[in-house]
Amino acid sequence: MNKINLAFDKKLTNLAGFDFGVKIYEEQVKNKLNFNEKFEIVFPDEIRMIASSFVQGFFSDIVKQIGLKATEKNLVISNEKLRNSIVKKLQ
Repeated sequence: MNKINLAFDKKLTNLAGFDFGVKIYEEQVKNKLNFNEKFEIVFPDEIRMIASSFVQGFFSDIVKQIGLKATEKNLVISNEKLRNSIVKKLQ
């Protein structure tokens, strides 16, 4: 399984913005994932809220490459509440 630990400014507690999501994906994730297997995205503990705009930007390339169903199936986020929130925002 691929595991990507995301890094943000420690003062950041909320993530928002489609373009910011795309930027973080391109800088920290792109070309590091094998889409044929499960992948874990690890958000730092200080991240409390993730807006739909960030989720849609961050996952846009993944969904475009493997589709929504495969993204939902292969995405692993250890914080179940956060995972459910992200999956809901992808739909």
